[in-house]
Amino acid sequence: MEDLDNQILTPGNFPKFYRTVVGLRFPIRVADVLDLRSVLNEAVDLYEEPANSPTYREFVDALETAITSFGVESRRHADRLVNLLTLLRDVHYSHSISSRDKELDLRARIEVSRESYVRSKRYGVVSLVFGISCASAWAAMPLAGWPVKLLTLAAGYMAWDYCHSQPMLEREEKELNRELNALLRERITSVDWKMLIHKLSLLMGFKKVSGIEVFNIESDEDTIELNLLH
Repeated sequence: MEDLDNQILTPGNFPKFYRTVVGLRFPIRVADVLDLRSVLNEAVDLYEEPANSPTYREFVDALETAITSFGVESRRHADRLVNLLTLLRDVHYSHSISSRDKELDLRARIEVSRESYVRSKRYGVVSLVFGISCASAWAAMPLAGWPVKLLTLAAGYMAWDYCHSQPMLEREEKELNRELNALLRERITSVDWKMLIHKLSLLMGFKKVSGIEVFNIESDEDTIELNLLH
């Protein structure tokens, strides 16, 4: 929980936030409850509700139905939860767009790196063959002029340069593939809204479930913090 800060509701940090909330195992520390509620409440307070489009209205109606079925009875709590979930929907959308754009960029760079490797390998072979031919001509003609010698040296250098660049291009492609795989693993492709409603309604104190304690009270300090929740 310590790795969640006041920026958890940014598109870049949405995966960490989502996995943390969905993976909550109650009870948790009172301090963690306070921290999360503070961040979430502040985010909702700053959130500007989107225009009342048909798509937005449909999403809100579905949320309200689900929230009611989960036992959130207070109208104020239900509205607060709708605003929070709508915010998360917008952040998830931004996260998806950003992640997709990064994926396209990485795939393009991988393709460029792969083409550069193939081209370097091909040009390296050509330079090597050409250099061997020039060296053979040089050896066959002890009095060969400077053009033959210069071409031999230039071809040798080019063959070395192309061969030397191939391992670097291979490493670059592997690194880009690692970045791509990490990006795809991190991406949240779909949101379990029912699970979010369940976890957030418990975390925010909007509902109580018999047998589930949201927080642990381990000290007098926790008792003082608990009083701040009400």
